[in-house]
Amino acid sequence: MQTIKIEIEDDIFEDLKDSGINIQKKVKEFLYSLNDDGYPSIGTKEAKRRVKEAVERYRRGELDTVSNEEMWNIIDNECEKKLQNRV
Repeated sequence: MQTIKIEIEDDIFEDLKDSGINIQKKVKEFLYSLNDDGYPSIGTKEAKRRVKEAVERYRRGELDTVSNEEMWNIIDNECEKKLQNRV
């Protein structure tokens, strides 16, 4: 793990601290948000369109659905594969 040092004006630091903002947490969240996950971002309008389309497909019986237990089994298997590939 690496450490990052930043310099900010004293008054800004005090304002953030006095507001109860966890500066380290906020900076960490921001830095993680910069990391590209490989998926293009979409706006609210596009997200709503996709959800609406998925709901309509579900209602028409066009979606392949899995149970909660089956989905967790799939996730567990994928995680296990990734862990094995790291060794």
